[in-house]
Amino acid sequence: MLVQCQHSDEIQVGKGRFEMTQDTSENLVLGAIYLVSELLLSFIIVSLVKILEPTMAVFEIVFYRYLLCLPLLILYGRWSLGAQFLRINNIFVLVLRSIFGFMGLSFWFLAIMHIDISLATALANTMPIFITILSILIGKENVGTRRIIAVLCGFVGVMVLLLPMNAEISMIGTLYALSGAFFAGLMFVYIRMLGKSDATISTAIWYNSGGAVFSALLWAVLPDQSRTKIPIEMGLSPLAILVFIGVLASFQQFFLAQSHRYAEASALAPLHYIAIPMGVMVGVVLFGEVITGKFIVGSLIIVGVNYYIFLRERAAVRNNSV
Repeated sequence: MLVQCQHSDEIQVGKGRFEMTQDTSENLVLGAIYLVSELLLSFIIVSLVKILEPTMAVFEIVFYRYLLCLPLLILYGRWSLGAQFLRINNIFVLVLRSIFGFMGLSFWFLAIMHIDISLATALANTMPIFITILSILIGKENVGTRRIIAVLCGFVGVMVLLLPMNAEISMIGTLYALSGAFFAGLMFVYIRMLGKSDATISTAIWYNSGGAVFSALLWAVLPDQSRTKIPIEMGLSPLAILVFIGVLASFQQFFLAQSHRYAEASALAPLHYIAIPMGVMVGVVLFGEVITGKFIVGSLIIVGVNYYIFLRERAAVRNNSV
């Protein structure tokens, strides 16, 4: 979610990638609408997760999120790819992508349960910084000195957000948020590799299937995860909210796929920076969160670093294509 789409590969369908139609400006508008819709759904989901937090085990929520998003993905995959919609060529990389994706999502939900949505969203935006580091270590990509300096500046932004630590900021929640960004960064390094050999919708189906199995096992065996807690006092039952989360997650992934069908990832990337003001709005309006000056400064540093990394990557792609 959030910045996680910033470095996504194009969605592959059939034997080739989706092609843009001749009206590029209209395609960009459609792509932007789909992407903003995906971001809105993501914040609805995290809001529901935060509401459920006092009543349910985290891996119970994660299980339903994975399981109930599968039907639409399977239908979409079968429609777009035909009988080969489950075919995977690079199984080893898919396994790594699935493990790290599961860990990223689980830590993200845990972060939402322990710290403000606004702070969790800002820390999640460190993912492109981790991707840059991991691309050097795992992907063996060449990264210039200026991007390395930008990464260091990004961590300065994190320090501005978090220091000085006080009782209002949960250390464990902060670690969950940064761990989620780190593992999501690992996931997208392997998504880049998978994009060279396999269709994105196929890998998404296998990833969500694996996530359902992983979360069910953890829900069953971990302490305090084996049973649902006391139901919350609200109009909808917890089970109805879980079903809603699963359905929203399937549309979220569908909207993400559609956004990249109509516009290039590089054209959509700047839109991901509206995630932080969205997180602030949700946190303040729905959960009474308080925004401080150091939060604003730290968030601006992180967004600025991310945008600079995006510009450097785009310039590198253009140079390589010449």
